[in-house]
Amino acid sequence: MGALSSALLVVGGSAAASANVTWCVSDPPVQVVTPAGHHLMVNNMVYLSVGDKDFASLVTGDASAEPDGRGGSLVTVHVYIPREAHGAMVVSENHRYRVADTKSTPVGGTALIFKLDVPTP
Repeated sequence: MGALSSALLVVGGSAAASANVTWCVSDPPVQVVTPAGHHLMVNNMVYLSVGDKDFASLVTGDASAEPDGRGGSLVTVHVYIPREAHGAMVVSENHRYRVADTKSTPVGGTALIFKLDVPTP
C-alpha cells in the first residue's frame, strides 16, 4: 500500500511540474470590419515555450474579411511569430459567434493563417 501511495505521489508531482512548460499571452484583440460594416473582434491566444516568453511582445496579427458566399463573412487572420521564437501554438477565435481555429508551428519566423467563417454579413 505504501509503495502504491508513493508511486501516485511521484506521478502527481511530475504532472504538477509539467504545468509550467508553456507561456501564454493574449494579444490585444484584432478588429476587423465585415463587408457589411459590422465590427468584429478576433482574439488570439499565443502559447510559447517558457524560454520564449521574452519574445511574446514581438507577436503581431492582422485580419481582413470578405463575403463567404452564404450570407456571412470569411475572416482571414494572420498571426506573425517572431524569428527568435522556437515555435508557437495559437488559438484564434471570435467569442460572439463561437468560431475558432487552432494552428501551431515548430519554428519562428512564420505567419499562421486562420479562416473564421462567421454568420454576420
